[in-house]
Formats: sequence, C-alpha cells, structure tokens
Amino acid sequence: MIAPTPADCRVLVADDTAANRTLVRAYLTRLGFAVLLAENGEQAVETFERERPDIVLMDVMMPVMDGLEATRRIRAGGATVPIVMLSALGAESDVVGGLDAGADDYLVKPLSYPIFAAKMRTVFRALSMLRQRDAAAEEVRAISRAMSDGLVVFDPAGEIRTVNPALSTMLGRSEASLIGAPVFALFVPPGDRQLQGVIEECQRGEQRSTCEVSARAADGSVVPLELALSTMAAAQGLTYLAVLRNISERKRAERELAAYTMELKHYHDEVERENELALEILERQIRRGGLQEPGIAHRVLPAQRFSGDIVLAQRAPDGRLFALLADATGHGLGAAVSVLPAVAEFYRAVATSPTPGELVAQLNNVLQESLPIGRFVAAALVCVDCAAGLAHVWVGGTPDVLRLDAHGEVLQRFASNALPLGIDTLTPEAAACASSPLAAGDQVLIFSDGLLEAMGEGGAQFGYAGVEAALRGGAAGERLDQLEREVARHCGSAAPHDDVSLLLISA
Repeated sequence: MIAPTPADCRVLVADDTAANRTLVRAYLTRLGFAVLLAENGEQAVETFERERPDIVLMDVMMPVMDGLEATRRIRAGGATVPIVMLSALGAESDVVGGLDAGADDYLVKPLSYPIFAAKMRTVFRALSMLRQRDAAAEEVRAISRAMSDGLVVFDPAGEIRTVNPALSTMLGRSEASLIGAPVFALFVPPGDRQLQGVIEECQRGEQRSTCEVSARAADGSVVPLELALSTMAAAQGLTYLAVLRNISERKRAERELAAYTMELKHYHDEVERENELALEILERQIRRGGLQEPGIAHRVLPAQRFSGDIVLAQRAPDGRLFALLADATGHGLGAAVSVLPAVAEFYRAVATSPTPGELVAQLNNVLQESLPIGRFVAAALVCVDCAAGLAHVWVGGTPDVLRLDAHGEVLQRFASNALPLGIDTLTPEAAACASSPLAAGDQVLIFSDGLLEAMGEGGAQFGYAGVEAALRGGAAGERLDQLEREVARHCGSAAPHDDVSLLLISA
C-alpha cells in the first residue's frame, strides 16, 4: 500500500474571521495540504457533506452556527475524520466542551506556527495510521470471507478435530500436527484459562463468547489473536468452532497510541510548568503599587488562566492618585504579555508626577513601539486630585467610566472619545482629559467590556442596565462584591467569554 502524502489530504478550515482563515490557509499550504474554507458552522457542515475532507479545523465561536454544534452534526453523520478545535478560548471547561462535542484535539489561538505544524504532522500521522489500519481491516474482511482467518473445530473434551490452512500458516505448524492435539495447548497462559471462560459463557448462552489470547508459533514467537467462539451441531455431537484473527497490527497501533498519549501528557506537563512560571512573573509585575491603598477596590476575573486585562494604581509624589485599566486584544498569556511594557512605564512615569495627558502619551508611545501590527490596548485612566477636588478622566476604547454618588447612582458618564493605545502617535496635548468635581462620598468606576458582554443563559448581555442596577443602593464598600454576584447570577452556569475587570476609586 502506497503511503499517503499531505498533498493527498484535504483540510477544511472553518473560521468566521477572514484574517484567521488566510493565516491558517497559509500555514496549511506551506505544509503541503489542500485547503477548503468555510465562514461559519453551517457552511462547514455543508462543505463537509459535499466535499468529504480528510481533516477539519473548526473555530468555536462563529455566527449562524458555532463550531461545537457543527462538530456535533458532523459526528452525528457518522464521520470519523480528525477534528481539531481552533479557539481563543483555552480554559479547561472550553477544552472539555470541545472534546465532548466530538473534537479529537484542541488548539488555542493565536497559533504558533511550529506548534501548529507539529500538531498537523501528528494528526496526519494518526490519519495515515487509521487509513492503513482501515485498509488492512478491509483486506482482512475480504480474506475472512474466503476463510483466511484461522479456523479450529474441537469437541467438548478439547480435542482438535479440524483446522484450516490459514491457522496452519498463522502458527507455522502443519495441519497434521495440530489435529488431535489439545486446543488449550495452542495458547500461551493465561489464554487457556480465557478460552475456558469463553466456553462456559457460550454454554450459558451469553453474548460475549470472545476474548483476546496469544498463541505460540512454531518459531517461538507469540501471536496475539482475537478469538470468537460458537457452537454447532455435528454428527458426532456438539462441537465448538473458534475463529482466530491475528491482531498484531491492532496491538501495534494501540502501543503507538499509548506512546502518543504519554508524549502529549509530557508536553502538557511542560506547558503547565511554563505557565506557572509566566503567571508568577506577571503577578509580580502587575500586583505592586497602590492597589492596596484605602479607597481603591478592584477585581480581575479572567476568562482563561491568564487575563488580558490589567488594573494598576499608584500615587504620585505630589499626592495625586493615578489609576489605569487596560484591556489588550485577545485572551490569555499572549494578551497579558502584550501589556507588560505599559506596566513598567506606568510606574516609572507616575513617579515623575506627570499630567494625565503626559502619562497617556507616554504609555501610548511605549505600546506603539512594542506591539505587533493589529494589536492594541483599550484603556481608561483616572487621575484623582483630592487637593483640588477634581477627577481627570481619559477613555480610549473601554466602556464608559462612571462617576457615582454616595447612593450608587450614576452622576456622570465619561464616554470613550479616543483611540485605544498603540494604534497611532499621540502627544500630551492631544490626549485631552475630561475633568469633573469629585465630592466626598463620590466614587469612580472603571470596567472592561467583558462586564457588559457577559452573556446570560437566555442570550441577553449584562449591559449598562445590569451594571447600574447592581450599583444602585447598598454600602459603598460592597459595590464590587455586589457587581460580581449579579454578573454570576446573570450568567448562571455559564462563564463570561471575556475577561471581566473592575476598578473602583472612592473620593
């Protein structure tokens, strides 16, 4: 049988984002695969049924029909092709959900080409192995119809009455040497006891009547066999008919699969150790400064292990308090790392007592230099000047910043009127901030868009209405707890699909 090549293999890529489809197609083309494209789950199912690709790469979050439902429909049709989920969601529950839907593997975006290439090589090897095994099984079935499986007939006393040439060839022993010999002597212990158990099951009329045994060939080698037993009536009384199938190839495939599983486990353990180190480094960088000061409360609820949001606070030498919430594009470790340059710059700049506009411009310049094209950071900056009784607010790409009174009612909204950080050049003069009086008892609330977009079980988003309802009334020191409880109640058993970050500053 001629071994297949990637050129013989067609891969269906389902993703609603054109840039992602283009990137994955480029990766696959470079690896030599033929590519089919779909823009949503419904198209993916239609294309699969029409084209019958060999491998499917399925995004999870897509319009019309998501990747989980599309995978379930493909599997419902009896398809056994490898399906690999590609998703920005990499939490344990997301991976389990994808695998439970019928996927064989799960890759988290953004995709690393070396990991993607290695994964595709592994999937292709497994696919080739399955094809070879299926082809071999088909050959075995065809030969079996021509009595190519080993066949042995023996009486209730265990004496062999008849064998076929296939069994003789399988064991390298002549038919004459086998006839009259005890059937139990064919098998390597405990195969003899297993055969006795199957005979007893057969006598009781039970359904299994099969087992796996090993036989000793004439050259001393051990041959793994699948034994199926049935009874038949003969002129000389009841006899037993055993069909023996050589399962050496299947055992080899099982050993290779076990080795592959161990390899994946080792890789997973290595990734977990690296993630632990990365998380510790991120925590040390972000959780310093003034977040523990009285009058500041915050929450960071990551959608994955790593949050792409950061909250920072630091008091300048002149007494003003600066607070920043930044939300990087993407999720997980990649998003978290992309914000790190701004963390160091924030603490460095605040130590010089800058104006709010100067601080925004400096953060923007650092991110513009460090971020790759297409990446940016939505941010909101608040500068509280208690001596002047003022709050200065700059908002670029995040939801409205809210000024609250002592009862939790919204007194003022500061809407986003600037581009997110890292997109374009920005001068301190252009980084205009809105100013507002800040009375005793007032609070300023900053939050990420993950709060507004938290999806309820009925499909409704939490939205500004949910935020304002959760804030209204209650003690000022308990407002973030109340917000967190209301979001959890709104989402029910589901988890927010995006990071949720909250920063509350009390005057």
